[in-house]
Amino acid sequence: MESLYRKYRPLTFDSVVGQQHIVSTLEHAITEGRLSHAYLFCGPRGTGKTTMARILAKALLCRNAETARAEGASGCMPDGTCEECELIAEGNHPDVYELDAASRTGVDNVREEIINSVNFAPVRGKYKIYIIDEVHMLTTAAFNALLKTLEEPPTHVIFVLCTTDPQKILETILSRCQRFDFHRIGNEDIEHRLAYVCEQEGFDYDDEALAIVARHAKGGMRDALSTLEQLSVFGNGSVHADDARSLLGEVSDQILGEFARAIAERDVAELYGLIRAQVEEGNDLLELTRDLVAHVRDVYVACVAGARAELFEGGSEQVEALAAEAAAFGEHPADRLARVLTVLDDAALEMRGASDVRLVLEIACTRLTRPEADLTIEALAERVARLEAMVANGAVPASVAAAQAAAPAASVPVAAQQPTLISGARAAAPAASTAPAATSAHQGGMPWDRGTAVPAAQPAPKSTAPASKPVTPAPQPVAAPAPAPAASTVPVSKPNNAAQVAAAGAAETPAVEDAGELQRKWVEVVERVKARQASYAGLLLNARATADDGSKLTVSFPAGSTFAIKMLGRADTQSVVLPTVSAVFGRRTVDYVLDGGGTPAPQHEEHSPSARAAVSADPQPVSSAAPVSS
Repeated sequence: MESLYRKYRPLTFDSVVGQQHIVSTLEHAITEGRLSHAYLFCGPRGTGKTTMARILAKALLCRNAETARAEGASGCMPDGTCEECELIAEGNHPDVYELDAASRTGVDNVREEIINSVNFAPVRGKYKIYIIDEVHMLTTAAFNALLKTLEEPPTHVIFVLCTTDPQKILETILSRCQRFDFHRIGNEDIEHRLAYVCEQEGFDYDDEALAIVARHAKGGMRDALSTLEQLSVFGNGSVHADDARSLLGEVSDQILGEFARAIAERDVAELYGLIRAQVEEGNDLLELTRDLVAHVRDVYVACVAGARAELFEGGSEQVEALAAEAAAFGEHPADRLARVLTVLDDAALEMRGASDVRLVLEIACTRLTRPEADLTIEALAERVARLEAMVANGAVPASVAAAQAAAPAASVPVAAQQPTLISGARAAAPAASTAPAATSAHQGGMPWDRGTAVPAAQPAPKSTAPASKPVTPAPQPVAAPAPAPAASTVPVSKPNNAAQVAAAGAAETPAVEDAGELQRKWVEVVERVKARQASYAGLLLNARATADDGSKLTVSFPAGSTFAIKMLGRADTQSVVLPTVSAVFGRRTVDYVLDGGGTPAPQHEEHSPSARAAVSADPQPVSSAAPVSS
């Protein structure tokens, strides 16, 4: 029995599928007598390169076509029925030489089969045609031997070079040929051709099965016909979608949609269950990953370009489903989908040589659902985007909430509890002005939750009275608050005079002058931050304490650490880092600088230099026994 791809190989220009741009050019060249002495046909496998070369030879040697052209009739296509066409189709025509360069790569083969015979006249027709298949396999010496003959052949000789890899052909050969690039054949054209073959062969088929075969062929008609023949044998003359999925390992759109939704919802358990189901059904996980990449690509297109039906092969229902899946990826789905495509594509490449493909796919799914377990830059960017969205929506990150719950307001330095003002106004940093905030926190929530601004207050004078005895100091004049936007305002709380005196009387920690002791304390700071929040400690790994004058601690970062500086300026990061600095060094203002001149590092746009005083923290806890004055 003859294979379907050989039985239904195109015999004339009319029967060629998907390469109309090449057919039209060759027909006009033959009709007008403007033939080239060398052609180069290149493109993916199974797209018709060798078939087109044989049809060109038929068009030049066909007796009926030549007679029609001599009489001035329109059309130059070979009829495929004359003796010349039949001999060419069988590979027995004496004037058509088909050479396989993959098996005849040397210079001796080129010399014997081409160079020594090219000057002889044609035997039966007007031309001698040399078809060299897989020409890129020729050696450099063979190409050089062919070069002169290819450049100036006899007038009756035409060369047709066919290759799937034109990059390997010498530039001197390429410049002497007319190049034709064969495209991948569209799925719709392949489906029409498969339906025609099924009707001719009497196969029972359904359209979905042909769509699966066409999609699996990836633009190659030969692959599609081979798969169709295999399915017809598998189904005893029937070609159905279930058989196609079982034979080709095709995954339904419903299963792929479940994978996409589980990734969007970060449900790793659901993903593991879906993978297990595919393994139990005996499906190829590599093919599953490739199908998933293609599906997520469609979701990405629906997200970026909109649910436009002409961009997809399915109907309106599939387009709506893709748009719904894109919406499930959150506020900025394009970035997440781009990362999903990158991770899955890397997994597909790794699975080709992996000993356990299931493990590779499971790890990829874990990276997609839990970015905190991924150490790549893309995962870090996704985590930062999530934090920014939480801050924009007014939600408190879980790490900050846990830190606030673990450290009561009476024992945590008050200045560290207050977020940095982001309006550009100078924040009041002395301990005497931060004690009222702690009191208001005990009286019913943090002060910035009620929406009025805290005016900057003059620091209370230090008192020699013990912190445990109530002291009523003279009223202090209150400075007018700096103008600030309404979005950055925080509430006013009643001043707690007793707490102010207690905080003002606290002893300051002396400066650390020894360089070794300074670094030892800084390492202790990093270790303590790491114990509380490892991700924040990562921002401090490349930093070092360079100076401490008793009131200001200078921390130096290497060049290129602007991102770390910006992250350290955020309120949630300060709530962990600053109390730790205060516990180790004492009350300090922290100044972050970049190496190379000691200039202050660029601040986050929400933390202006004028607000740098707000990063100071008081290591002395406010006495909970101090009476509260009304």
